[in-house]
Amino acid sequence: MIATAFELDEFVTFTGRVDDATLFTILSTADVCVDPDRPNAMNDKSTMNKTMEYMALGRPIVQFDLTEGRVSAGEASLYVSNTDTAEFGDKILELLDDPARRAHMGAFGQKRIHNELAWDHEAAHLLSAYDKAFDLRDSPNANRGGPVLESSRRDGPR
Repeated sequence: MIATAFELDEFVTFTGRVDDATLFTILSTADVCVDPDRPNAMNDKSTMNKTMEYMALGRPIVQFDLTEGRVSAGEASLYVSNTDTAEFGDKILELLDDPARRAHMGAFGQKRIHNELAWDHEAAHLLSAYDKAFDLRDSPNANRGGPVLESSRRDGPR
């Protein structure tokens, strides 16, 4: 096992899949949480559930600098350039060495979840998006026959 090979057995436990209660119990003991999802087109436009869970639990985060990750986490996270794993480790150590900063970042994330990102605040945005989509669908100008293709070719002389 990798943890044994690197002599990390006393620090690392691979649990496999666990139920939500166990997950949140374990996460609530963490000093720093990480989102090691590497930059790609999907990750740049998506916030992973784990980021929201870390914030809800008041935990500081280290993650790669992705557009949506930054929008969601804001000051609750430190951001790592590109895929620089050495910098990733340095950011983790930076937070482990600074309990006051961890507390500030964790409080920021938890407040953001409760005051801005929780379902109570986001439901209206989602419902509005659905309303717009349905309005477009029901519009008399809606395209119901598939994509509209324009051609520059003209039939016959002009």
